[in-house]
Amino acid sequence: MLRGFRWQLPVFVLALLIFAAAGLFRFSRETPAPPAQTPSPSPQPSSTRAVPQASPRAPSDRPLYREGLLGSVQRLNPLFAHLNPPDADISALIYEGLFAFNDYGEVVPRLAAELVVSGDGLDYVLRLRDDILWQDGMAFGVDDVLYTVSLLSDPAYAEISPAGGFWQSVETWRLGAHLLRFRLAQSYSGFPALLTFGILPEHALRGTGIEQLAQHPFNLSPIGTGPYQLVGLGASESSGVTSLKLALSPNFRQRPDAQTGYLLPELQFSFYADSPSAFAAYADGDIDALSGLADVDLPPEADIYRQLDSRLGVLIFNWKVPPFEERRARQAMSLALDTPALIQRHFGSAATYADSPFVPGSAQYQPQEFWTSVDLERAMSLMSAAEQESDDSEDAAAPGFTLVVEDQAPLPGLAADMAAQWQRLGMDFAVEPLDGHSLGERLETGRFDAAIVMQRIGGDADLFRFWHPAQAGSGSNFGAAADNEIAEILEMARAEIYGTRRAALHQRLQETFAEQAIAIPLFYPVFSYLVNERYEGIQLGYLTSPADRFRGIQHWRPAATTS
Repeated sequence: MLRGFRWQLPVFVLALLIFAAAGLFRFSRETPAPPAQTPSPSPQPSSTRAVPQASPRAPSDRPLYREGLLGSVQRLNPLFAHLNPPDADISALIYEGLFAFNDYGEVVPRLAAELVVSGDGLDYVLRLRDDILWQDGMAFGVDDVLYTVSLLSDPAYAEISPAGGFWQSVETWRLGAHLLRFRLAQSYSGFPALLTFGILPEHALRGTGIEQLAQHPFNLSPIGTGPYQLVGLGASESSGVTSLKLALSPNFRQRPDAQTGYLLPELQFSFYADSPSAFAAYADGDIDALSGLADVDLPPEADIYRQLDSRLGVLIFNWKVPPFEERRARQAMSLALDTPALIQRHFGSAATYADSPFVPGSAQYQPQEFWTSVDLERAMSLMSAAEQESDDSEDAAAPGFTLVVEDQAPLPGLAADMAAQWQRLGMDFAVEPLDGHSLGERLETGRFDAAIVMQRIGGDADLFRFWHPAQAGSGSNFGAAADNEIAEILEMARAEIYGTRRAALHQRLQETFAEQAIAIPLFYPVFSYLVNERYEGIQLGYLTSPADRFRGIQHWRPAATTS
């Protein structure tokens, strides 16, 4: 079992203070000078309004790019970062993967130089870049990858990450100092997307297993290959870590692709317990940027960069409860909903309506008109036919149903309005808001009739875990959806290594998903990023996670001053 996820506070704070003193000394000696070259101008954000004015300061008085984060850091370690959003955000600046996602959600090389795939899709031979240095000056190589994979494949890691189970079935060989081979148990075309995990330095952690790593001092003194390195921590006895400072890595700047840009030599992150206090800090000029603003009512003069998060809010049915196993009943329930109006009413600019199980901006997304169609007459006819079929069977439809939803605004209100529209079909739904833990328990045990759930689509185009019958009970197919055609397409798509053929399968998947009304896509949440007007060059591409907002940080820069 992974233990040690909570440290004793006095020892923890003392260690932080010692590290902060040492880090600040190192920073005073190693901070690189800002590069002289300036990149060409980038387009302005898609949503631009006047910025609320903070305390006036000249650009020369603002040496740090300062961002506020909700929560605090625990482990700056890519293997644990998924457990805590601030860890994930900052780790994305310190570490790199073999591959990364670009602005279109496509997988591109990062620490890898070349990838060769066998015709059967089982063998992946990977050549690494030979010009990479760790932030402590050591050379990056295949041993670092093998060590990180050994941690991912440790059975103990599967307790905290679904990735652990997959990596236990992957064989890995060292073929040279910068060459390795992966052997999969079965063909999986999404494998390169799984190679985006951050790599750990074997030379710094040699002999450390996953259980020891969970409480290792390395987690607060990280060494990566990424553009920024940790140089200071601020802490208090009552709050733990209160701030964190990063600086450009001199070793990273030696790369040919890092010679230009990176005009923000220092980044500082301050941590806040809630959104109102974080926004107050922004309004007072204490920070320059803020993300994760869902719980804050922003004033109309706020200037925000917006992009769809790679998540889907979807209504799922329990296919074991009549009449939801009947295609016509599911179609009727979709046609009775005015989804665009419902999402606009309850979310405003915080989400947009969904028309695919994939997310707009990804290479796979193809909208289907069915999800935005409203046809009450057809819906009533379909439901009547479905109920007649159900009445003729041994299991008659229940007189009323329960719609479970997380008790977090605006979801209960959305669910109530959906239930009201379904009453026109003669369906009586009681909305049951639940806390996150209780909702998860109900989903995992199948104790619901319908539910609104959030799916993290991310950068992997494989929807197998959500909709394949084999994932009922042990995966994320909570409603036990069981459609043979969908299952066949999912199997073919994850085994198809040729991009054009896989794209055709994803198109067919979305068409069939709508024809069979497997579930009802509802909304895509919008990620909002508030940044002071003193900075420019910020663009948000496809976000596999909120940490992807830093993908283009090479092009961020202080805004030009005018006389």
